[in-house]
Amino acid sequence: MRLTSLKLCRFAHGVMQTVLAKRVDIPFSRLSAIENGDADPLPDELARLAAALNVPIKELLPDQAA
Repeated sequence: MRLTSLKLCRFAHGVMQTVLAKRVDIPFSRLSAIENGDADPLPDELARLAAALNVPIKELLPDQAA
């Protein structure tokens, strides 16, 4: 299982995937794809996800360390 920043943040906040999808008004399948790294969130989706989890957007972005 691949743990993306978004998935880890959701786990840390104790929010179920279905609940978060509903809060940000995106289909569950879309959120699942984003969390699994199969899709990139659109800028507005990223902003809504960060707001729903009450975290800065940068916390949801993957580490860019080389």
